[in-house]
Amino acid sequence: MKISLIAPTCKRPTLFRGFIDSIEKTVNNRSNIEVLVIVDEDDDQSKAYVTQTMSEFKSLDIRMLTRQRSIHLNEDYYNWASRQAEGELIWIMADDLVLTAYSWDEKVQTEVTSYLHKYPDGVFSVGLVANTPPPSHRLPKFPCFPMFHKNVMKATGGWLLHPKPCNWGVDYINYAIFFPLDRLLLINDRNYLNHISHHNKQVEVDATSERIGQIFNQTKMMPGHNTDIILANEVPTIQNEIKDYCALVARKETA
Repeated sequence: MKISLIAPTCKRPTLFRGFIDSIEKTVNNRSNIEVLVIVDEDDDQSKAYVTQTMSEFKSLDIRMLTRQRSIHLNEDYYNWASRQAEGELIWIMADDLVLTAYSWDEKVQTEVTSYLHKYPDGVFSVGLVANTPPPSHRLPKFPCFPMFHKNVMKATGGWLLHPKPCNWGVDYINYAIFFPLDRLLLINDRNYLNHISHHNKQVEVDATSERIGQIFNQTKMMPGHNTDIILANEVPTIQNEIKDYCALVARKETA
């Protein structure tokens, strides 16, 4: 079962190299992993250090995807790259992550294979423990970097992350969609990710984080991008569409 890791990067050479290095050091079967790195086509600095890193880590299947710069991180980067991914499992990641659990891929494969007996349609999300704090003490601890079986795209019409939020908040929407449906596989036996982020007070805010925050603040109250509006008005419809799709698959399999 191949796993595709998707991570945009922008002017963070040290963090990005640490991310790739952690993959090489912790993965059990490198042949079952691909890393899709997304870079803006006008970002020569990032293209250069990604190319250099690819030459240094030849044991990993790293593919650089370039695209026009956009403020829509979820739809234009993550969903866009997901449609090009070869893996049955697709992990939404970032260039400031460090994988901390050895043989994490073996654990994921074992857990997902078992979960497929429960949901052979493959329409579910997977959450691995990270140290990223929730944005509010009122919210539950939800997976900030979700993984999906690729069949989720068949149930949603082509996306893994809800396409309307530009960046932050979509992880909670994912939780709100899949957890009530009992289609969220939580793997919480240990910590799998260290988020080298200002959210954890490990680093100062850099230019990339600042830009992401500015985009969030500029768009968060727009009805088309507002998380609360999406939760109230769209999530119930999405859940019903998932239920209908899975019921259709089940009928076809028993026909």
